[in-house]
Amino acid sequence: RKIRNVLRVLVANLYDFDPAVDVVPHESMLSVDRYILSRLARLDRTVRADYDAYDFQSLAHTINEFVTVELSALYLDVSKDRLYTFRPAAPERRSAQTALYHLANGLVRLIAPLLSMTADEIWRHLPGTRESSVHLAEFLATPDTWVDDALDEQWEHLARIRRTVNEALEVARAAKTIGAPLTAHVTVTASGDDLRRLRAVEADLPMIFIVSQVTLA
Repeated sequence: RKIRNVLRVLVANLYDFDPAVDVVPHESMLSVDRYILSRLARLDRTVRADYDAYDFQSLAHTINEFVTVELSALYLDVSKDRLYTFRPAAPERRSAQTALYHLANGLVRLIAPLLSMTADEIWRHLPGTRESSVHLAEFLATPDTWVDDALDEQWEHLARIRRTVNEALEVARAAKTIGAPLTAHVTVTASGDDLRRLRAVEADLPMIFIVSQVTLA
C-alpha cells in the first residue's frame, strides 16, 4: 500500500509534465533532485542484481525501504512546496518534476514482477510514449553519471541534521511554543564540517527543514 500511494503521488504531480519538452538537463537540476536520482541509480543496480540472484525477499525489502525512507520521509517532504506553490513552468518545479518522472518510470519497471497489477495501472498514467504494457518493457538502465558519492554524503549528512531539527520542533510544538513547523524560525548553531555543509545549501535550508526561516550561527 505504501509503494502504491507513493507512486500515485509521483504520477499525480506529473499531470502537466511532458517529457518531450519539460525534462530539465541533469546538470541543471537542483541538488536534492540530483541526489534522489543518485539514490535511484544505486537502487536500480542493487535490485537488478537481486533479480539475477532470484533474491526476491532482499529486493522487496530494498524497494520498500527506498520508497518509505528516502522518497516519502525525505525527498517528497522537502519538495512539496516547489511542486504545489511555484508557478507551473518555474525551473525549480520542472526540476522536481523531472526527478519524479525518472523515479516513477524507473520504479514502475522494478516493481512490475512483484506488484504486477499496480505497475500496470501506474504505467497507463505515466506521461510520454512507451511500450503498451510495463510487462513488455525492460528495466530502466540508469546512467552511471547519476551516481554521485559526494552528493550522497552531503544529503545523508543534511538528513541527520534535519532529524535533529525535527526533534526540536516537536518539543516546541508539544510545549505550544509554536503551531505548525512552517511558523517557526530555526537557529542552528554549528561548527566545522556541519557548518560548512549547511553554508553550502543555506538558501535551501527553510525548504529542507520545512520552516519559514533558518539562521546559522
